[in-house]
Amino acid sequence: MVSSPYRQHLPSASTIESWPAFTAKQPLRIIVSGCLAGLKVGADGTTYGEHPTIAELLAFPCVKATPFCPENFSFGTPRPCPDIHGGDGHDVLAGRARVLIPSGEDWTVGMVAAAREMLSVTRAEDVRLAVLMDISAACGSQVIYAGKRRAAPYRIGRGVAAALLAEAGIPIVSQRDWKTLDRIFCKLDSSRSPDERLKDHHESDWYHEYFASLEPQ
Repeated sequence: MVSSPYRQHLPSASTIESWPAFTAKQPLRIIVSGCLAGLKVGADGTTYGEHPTIAELLAFPCVKATPFCPENFSFGTPRPCPDIHGGDGHDVLAGRARVLIPSGEDWTVGMVAAAREMLSVTRAEDVRLAVLMDISAACGSQVIYAGKRRAAPYRIGRGVAAALLAEAGIPIVSQRDWKTLDRIFCKLDSSRSPDERLKDHHESDWYHEYFASLEPQ
């Protein structure tokens, strides 16, 4: 089995259980990747498809969501796809890795500025949870590309904004963390029961099979 050093960002079952009972007047405040919230801020000017589980979360009357797209904030839409070279988002923040677009132009400064703005918004809105698009060089919470998109393999790691939020202690869940999302739904709706069959991204068959195949034999 492949271990994930990045699963600690997920809110645990005990943490979710300790949350107060949310209401429309005192909602669960979240910050959500703009594309997951249905905004056409993907690099190609789309939402990257439909995200029904996240739409269900945002539809709860006791949830207050603040959409934010780090890449759109700094670079607009549409735009080239930026990717991290030489590490992950934590390495970018520490100056050990860079963010480049396919032409080779360096977007590191803008990506870091966008991450800082996202953290600023998170604090200003008193956010309890971040809901982020995985694999993104900005918002990926468990998996990103190891260099130029589609020309490089995936790697275990965080994007730049996700890394900064995690370093600030903000819990993060992605659209692929089915088990944690289900626990949150059960907290928001006491009539629901947990589905014990569900897995988070780092527990999925794909995750373990893919990253095991990259390990030296």
